[in-house]
Amino acid sequence: METAPHSHTFSADEWPFSDPPNALTITSVRVIDGLPILLVTHDVDGDWQILCGTTNASDDGRVLCLGCAFQRDRSIGQLADLPLGWCAWRDELGAPWKRDLNASSADGN
Repeated sequence: METAPHSHTFSADEWPFSDPPNALTITSVRVIDGLPILLVTHDVDGDWQILCGTTNASDDGRVLCLGCAFQRDRSIGQLADLPLGWCAWRDELGAPWKRDLNASSADGN
C-alpha cells in the first residue's frame, strides 16, 4: 500500500530504496513523537517496520511513509538492501547498524 503523494526534502537521486517513497511502513507513536529509529525490519511480505524498540503495543502502532522515515533519519538508507525477513538494529542514534535474520522469520511466523 502507498500513502497519498506528498513532498519530501530529498531528491530522487538520493532515494536508496527499491520501494517508492510513499510506501507505507509500520511505526509507533513514539517514533512519530521523536524517539530515534533503532530497529528496522523488512518483513517477508515486503513490508517495512521503522521502530524505536521501546514498545510493541498495538495501541502505539502508527503508519508512516518510507520517505518521511528516510527524511527524518537518512541513516536508514543504509538498510535499503536489507533482505526480506531480516532486521537491523543499533544501540543508539549514530551507532552502526547490525543485521540478522529476523527471529520471527526463522520460526516461520
